[in-house]
Amino acid sequence: MTTREKGLWAAVIILTVSVTALGGLIMLRGLAKPGDISKDDGDHTVAEIGQEGISEEQWVAELKKRYGANTLLQMLNRKAVQAETKRLGIKVTQDDLQQVLEQESRGYASAQAYFEEMQQQFGLGPVDLRNEAEYRIGLEKIATQGIQIKEAEIDEYWKQHPEEFTAGKQIKLAALYVPKVEEAEALLERVKQGERFDALVQEFSGQPFGKNTSGQLGWVDEYDPFQPEAIMKAARELSSGDVAGPISVNDGYAVIYVQDIRLKASPDKEQIRQQIRRSLALAQAAPLEDVEKSLRDKYGARILSDKGVPSASL
Repeated sequence: MTTREKGLWAAVIILTVSVTALGGLIMLRGLAKPGDISKDDGDHTVAEIGQEGISEEQWVAELKKRYGANTLLQMLNRKAVQAETKRLGIKVTQDDLQQVLEQESRGYASAQAYFEEMQQQFGLGPVDLRNEAEYRIGLEKIATQGIQIKEAEIDEYWKQHPEEFTAGKQIKLAALYVPKVEEAEALLERVKQGERFDALVQEFSGQPFGKNTSGQLGWVDEYDPFQPEAIMKAARELSSGDVAGPISVNDGYAVIYVQDIRLKASPDKEQIRQQIRRSLALAQAAPLEDVEKSLRDKYGARILSDKGVPSASL
């Protein structure tokens, strides 16, 4: 998988989180007993802190504001893709899913480690990831329907881009995040004076800063899209046992420690050829966002207002 494709997959994961969030709400509402919420009770409390409560109405409004439009659009996309794959007789096979899993988990110690990372960072379990992969594969097969890639084209691409298929490496990382550059410099100085980075990680572990939390990051791919690019760029230039910082991330700074480095296993030749064939076909196809829109139009997708009146076109 190329760095660009990894970035796209990261975006897909974020969108899947929003679908899962609202999906969970729908499930909870569906499980509610008829007597649990009165028809007139718009202030049904779903959470409390001290003497203050959060009503279901507030909860739903916040979820809709944050995720509503994208989630609804993605749900319509799934329906349209499902209808089109059925019409065309397109099947997503176990081999298709296994190949995607191997590509996505290649930057991790194992498939299990990949699942654990997705669960920890995004709250997505194996079933969620499988469903997203199945949707993405189906959409790509629709987009590339009828596109033929010659073996010579695959050979030429491989010859021109050998760096995309080299083994690459994984880096075992630990990181400390602080809000001020002076604090990062002080941490770096403590390491230079002989303090163990592991001890500092223990001291700062669990202290969140922005979207990041100090601690052991474990084995990560050298181009891992789920880590700040500034962190990975610095890590790629280090050797095992090196410490670097301060590194500007978000609104703060990081100090990182490369604990170890190892080479990744290379995919076999047939997997590489299949990957190139897929990439070349997608390059010739319409952008996937355009395919999704054309399918929504084809199957008459529309979003209704609260009163059931069609809103602006999709």
